[in-house]
Amino acid sequence: MNITEEELQRIVDEAVKKALAEYQSVDSTEEAQAAEPPITYQTKKIQSFTEEELEEAMRMMAANRGKDDEPKVGIFWYNPQTNELFDVRSHRTSDYTKPNARSEFGTISCSEMHEDVWKKEYHRQKHKNGGVEPYRGAYEMVPRGHIFYNPKNGEYTIAVGSWIEQYPQAIPLIEEEFNLKETHHVVKKAYHWDIGQKWQ
Repeated sequence: MNITEEELQRIVDEAVKKALAEYQSVDSTEEAQAAEPPITYQTKKIQSFTEEELEEAMRMMAANRGKDDEPKVGIFWYNPQTNELFDVRSHRTSDYTKPNARSEFGTISCSEMHEDVWKKEYHRQKHKNGGVEPYRGAYEMVPRGHIFYNPKNGEYTIAVGSWIEQYPQAIPLIEEEFNLKETHHVVKKAYHWDIGQKWQ
C-alpha cells in the first residue's frame, strides 16, 4: 500500500488533534473534580468530663487494678504452626458470680460462640492482609476450646477436642491466658470441639 506524503501528514495531524482533544478532556475533568468542595463527615460533638465524672472513672479504674489476674472463662482458637492462642474471648469469673448474676445451667461461661466470632472476624479479615490468616476456611477446622466454671465445686474445665492429644503444648498457654494455674481445673475432651465438628 503506497501512501503519499500528504496523506501521511494528514493522518499524523488527525492523530495529534485526537490525542490533544482527549488530553484536554481529561484535564478539564480533573480541574472540575478539584473545584468540587471536599467531602466532609459529620462528627459527634466532643465533650469533656466533668470533675465528678472523672473522679468516678478514676475510682472505677483503681478498683479494677489487678483484677486481670483473676481466673477467666471464655473461648479460644489454637494455631499449631505458631504455638499461639488467637482470638481469645475471656471474662473474669467474678463478673458471672456476683449476687445479681445467675446461671440457668449450673455452669458458667462467656456468651460468645465460636461460630459467631469466626463469622464476624472472617468478614473483617477479607479487607486486611489480603484475606490471609488466621481466619481461613470454616471455624471448626481450626483447634478450638471453651473454658467453663462450676461454682458448686469451684472447678474450671478446659473443654477441647481430641486435637489436644496431638498438641499438648497448648495446655500451658490456655492455663496462662485464662489465669488457671492457681485454680482447681481439669482438661476434658469432647467430640463437639473436635476438628470438623460443629453445631448440627
